Parts: sequence; C-alpha cells; structure tokens
Amino acid sequence: MPRLKFDMDIIKKIIIALLFLSLCNALNAQETKKDHYSGGMLFYQPGFTFAENGFQEIKGNSNAIGGILRFYFWDYFTCGVYGGSQTTHYNSNLSENSYMKLGYGGLFAGGSFKTGKWRFTASLFAGMGGVDNLHIERQTGTTLDDAYLYHYSVFTFSPIVSVDFYLTSKIALTFQTICLTSRTPDKQFFYNPTVQLGVLFNR
Repeated sequence: MPRLKFDMDIIKKIIIALLFLSLCNALNAQETKKDHYSGGMLFYQPGFTFAENGFQEIKGNSNAIGGILRFYFWDYFTCGVYGGSQTTHYNSNLSENSYMKLGYGGLFAGGSFKTGKWRFTASLFAGMGGVDNLHIERQTGTTLDDAYLYHYSVFTFSPIVSVDFYLTSKIALTFQTICLTSRTPDKQFFYNPTVQLGVLFNR
C-alpha cells in the first residue's frame, strides 16, 4: 500500500502539470476555434474478462463505469487522465456468486485529430489499479462455506481507440475500445477487452 500511495502522489503532480499546460494552451489559442479539452462519463461498458486465480480460470462478461478527461495540444497531440471500475461475475465449483473487480486510474497520451463533426483518437493508457477477488468454492443458500477474498495492487495498461461524434460544439458522443491488461502477484495475466460508450463535454 505505501508503494501505491507513492505512485498516486506522482500522478497527482502530473495532473497538476497537465492542468497548467492546458491553461497555457488555452491562453495561447483563445482566438482560434480549436478544442482545448473534452471530458465526461463512459456509462455503458460491456466487456469480457480472461483471468486466473489459484483455483481456476476465470472467464465472464464484465460491466463497468468510468470517465476520461482529454487535453488537446498543438494540432494532433492529446494527453489526460482516465479511470474506472469494472466487475466480472463468474461461476466457481459450487457457487454462481464469485466475482473479480478491477479499479484503475492513470494517465494516457497519444494522437487525435478532428474533421467536421468527427474526432479520432488513439492513445496508450498506464496507471495503478486494485483487484478484489471473492472466490467462493462452496455455498449453501446465503452461507459461504468455503470462500476466499483477495486484494492486491496491480499495474494496468491499455490501448485506447476512440471515435467522437459532435452533436453540438459542446457535446459529443464517444465510442471507445480498450483492452485492460494487468499482471497478478502470482504472475497470471488479466485481460479485459471492452467497448465503452459515453458523453463528452467539450471546450
């Protein structure tokens, strides 16, 4: 946990630096019609998880919620902050109530360009995350007869490919694809390809 706190302190400093750069960019480009930033909620995120713990392989549909804040610099560069939380329910030996949850947050950078009502963006995300895994081997009714709860910190990364459609100059619909990837302490990989839909507010 101390290492996670240290990493989060670094992320906070980088976020402050990004906000300062965004302010400078806005002041330098205030007479143009270029976008300065976009931000909003990614409220619909169907995905599928491939993972493994000490008992079995884990495969199942996932649901998530999260958000993104993009800053635009020069003509094609973008960077910002991104995060969310996703949950995968799966069947174990004698239970249908096991789950694995990943919460994550960090920074991304990449390229972005706008043409007409469309914006296309490709970037790479990296940050810290935390995994909670309730694995139930045996359950009788609501009683957990044999269950295990794991919690550990992970480094998480993913490509982000997105297409935005501007409904107005201030509001856009966004469609994103990602593949969250982490490595557990026992050196097992966690993959979560996901489609994300949301609304962005632009300035």
